[in-house]
Amino acid sequence: MKKILALTLAAAMLLSVCGLAVADEPVKLIWFMYITNDAPMDWPEVEAALNAYSAEKIGVTCEFKYMTDTQIALATQTGEYFDIAFTCDWWNDYATNVAAGMFRDITADLDNYPALKDSIVDLAWEGVKVNGNIYAIPHMKDIGYEVFWILDTDYFLNQKGFEQDSYITFEGIEPYFEAYKADHPDDYPFKMSSGGITSWQNALADWLNMDYLIGLDWEAQGTDDQYTVKSALEIPSWVNRVKKIHEWYEKGYINPDAAVTESMPRAQAGAVQSGQGWFGAETVWANVIKKPIYISRYDGAYLSTSSIRGSMTAVSSFSEHPQEALKLIELMNTDPWYRETARYGIEGKHYVRNEDGTVTRTELGQTNMAVQAYAQGHYTLGALEASAFPEVPTDIHQWEKTMANYEHATLSAAMGFTPDLSPVETECLAVKQVIEEYRKELYTGTSDPDVVIPEMLSRMEDAGLRTITAELQRQLDAFIGR
Repeated sequence: MKKILALTLAAAMLLSVCGLAVADEPVKLIWFMYITNDAPMDWPEVEAALNAYSAEKIGVTCEFKYMTDTQIALATQTGEYFDIAFTCDWWNDYATNVAAGMFRDITADLDNYPALKDSIVDLAWEGVKVNGNIYAIPHMKDIGYEVFWILDTDYFLNQKGFEQDSYITFEGIEPYFEAYKADHPDDYPFKMSSGGITSWQNALADWLNMDYLIGLDWEAQGTDDQYTVKSALEIPSWVNRVKKIHEWYEKGYINPDAAVTESMPRAQAGAVQSGQGWFGAETVWANVIKKPIYISRYDGAYLSTSSIRGSMTAVSSFSEHPQEALKLIELMNTDPWYRETARYGIEGKHYVRNEDGTVTRTELGQTNMAVQAYAQGHYTLGALEASAFPEVPTDIHQWEKTMANYEHATLSAAMGFTPDLSPVETECLAVKQVIEEYRKELYTGTSDPDVVIPEMLSRMEDAGLRTITAELQRQLDAFIGR
């Protein structure tokens, strides 16, 4: 009897030990992460380092699945399981997923993660709310729309003697085109792909939905018209810019094959480029273009719902471990070591640390650890990347200056408003089909806006444009209480 009892107790102890071992196993999560092409070649090694750290720190590990536009669309359609996902209004669409019940309401959860909550400015939290609730964590980065000219330092400053100006209007860039074209008659100063000028639309309207070209006119801010929902084809600033792009195309400043060019890497683009960023982003662009550049702002700063939603992280409504998911998101957004490793890779292999606190990517880091760092988490956390060019020094105070600059930004009157497009889904699809027929040629200047825009507008109206704007106007009026 004693022998049986001893064996029974031993078995019970063994089961207890096994149970503890199982309980102590880290929780494994799946994180859908944005990438433009293929996942970084060295990511498995980096992921292993991240998991060793997070397992010890918070008892969580993660499989990061890097996905392109096509891959995330397929994953969403097939209901592939995930715990965490990158989201915005142009990839894994935030509003659509919230309406579909895909993202967890984390409003109440955030009180349990004060470090995460306090790491983000209050205005950003307001921008991600849908009907007063929060379904994603905004990333601290350039949360306002500021759009810049990116200019070749050697050509414009050293060879041509242009003065370095921090602010050049959209139309004011034309002398730069003229100078380059005169010296290079067979080349094009403003090369682009079928998407048109990078970020050219961002600050042209307070976009309610850019896919359908519907928004509020920024120039109407402060007037009785500031809440009037419009098609971009009826917003003067948008129409005038499209006309100017066509003028530049006609003058030979834009490559004639732009409308049929699928992509245009920055390193291959012209002496003048465009991009959304901040004062300080010139270091990032110089390292990508691989030559000294300087920047001049032509739009902004504007703060709106869509600008704040440019980069966020959400937790799946179907996650089996939502609290562990929030723990890992908090780690990504508050722990400098974890954040820098996800962004740059393994120290000593993919990057080295400099005396001024910046980091320099090694050749291996540039080729094997290329990520969209702004999509991972806070872009302002951790070390800045050093400039490869003495002419473009890294401003280590750039984020303090950027946030201070937002204090003078134009603020959307409709901050936090999220349109529900489900009542007009059929009309939206029909309108988008019309836009897609004209978009590439219109955005690259290939077609004449004076001819195309009236035709587009007529066809969009036939497709249901006025039904869409009326519905969104009704929703916006209800949101602002009028």
